Amino acid sequence: MASTPPTGSMPPALPIALKVNFTLTTPDGKRQISFGLEKDTDGVKVNWTITFVLYERTDPTQPFGDPMVSLNVFVASTLHANAAAAAQNGLTPAQTAHATGPAADAAKAVNAGTMPLPVGNNIIQSSLK
Repeated sequence: MASTPPTGSMPPALPIALKVNFTLTTPDGKRQISFGLEKDTDGVKVNWTITFVLYERTDPTQPFGDPMVSLNVFVASTLHANAAAAAQNGLTPAQTAHATGPAADAAKAVNAGTMPLPVGNNIIQSSLK
């Protein structure tokens, strides 16, 4: 019997069925998130993955440099319908606020080693709720 991969681990690669990317910038212009959703399927099995890339700057008049954090997060099957809705309709204002706030903070904490990866991945996935 196949088991569901733990949150944060990547499932086996399947053919890409859909791939969208959203660029989110905070109102103060100091934080930008690239929030990608990818649906992979072989016609039976479906996997959704979030590609989360965080850029920050102290001066909003300067260009963003290299990303601070880049994570791939496996989406729990309970959030697949939400991922599909976001891919089709875009992120809601609440999802955008979560991605640019708590999810970005969690990604930074994972990168700094102050938060375990599975905890950070769960927070990033919560952007789809």
